[in-house]
Amino acid sequence: MNNKHYNLKIIVLAAGKSERFNGIKLLSKVTQKKDAITLIQYVLAQISIALNVLNIDKSNLYVATGEYHDQIAEFLDQQFTLSYCAQAHCGVGHTIAQSVKKIIINEVNTSHIMILLADQVALSVDDYVHLIKQSLNMPDKLICAKADREIMPPAIFPQYCFTELMALQGDKGAKALLYKNKAHLEEISLPHAVIDIDTQQDLINWNNKIS
Repeated sequence: MNNKHYNLKIIVLAAGKSERFNGIKLLSKVTQKKDAITLIQYVLAQISIALNVLNIDKSNLYVATGEYHDQIAEFLDQQFTLSYCAQAHCGVGHTIAQSVKKIIINEVNTSHIMILLADQVALSVDDYVHLIKQSLNMPDKLICAKADREIMPPAIFPQYCFTELMALQGDKGAKALLYKNKAHLEEISLPHAVIDIDTQQDLINWNNKIS
């Protein structure tokens, strides 16, 4: 990455309560070739490789946790920064707001923040690289995925969006900001973004698909 003014931080949202999954969703096993690793490890591996491709240090990656912070921490090595959100139980808006505030306080030169979901299992290294490259090429734009005619995460927010991100509350996530700022939005076709894991059956279907 050659743009010295572009300083991207990544927030992986991993603070959900997994109510529809009936278990700790992010610690469920995902098939990877002949092995199986946890869902959170699988997703972090994809984004980590993408950052390596773009020469972005993995220290820029933050995992936002909530109720299952301790359990998730046991499965992740120290190369990942876990950001515990005490108000995660109030909704994804609180999680995003608290995570962004921590980054702004600790990383004053941050120019962009990327938000992605820890259960978007189908996104590949190439998908993440494509999204970040578009942000590098169009740094003044909000960049987000589009699938099935819907805009969705992952999304990259320039600095002028940080105040709005820190004002989010409850179950109101960052998608509302994408619609609000649609005049400044660049939508990237990422068909795999629509696939996530909500239920045990979703996980079975995914593992059957890639096995």
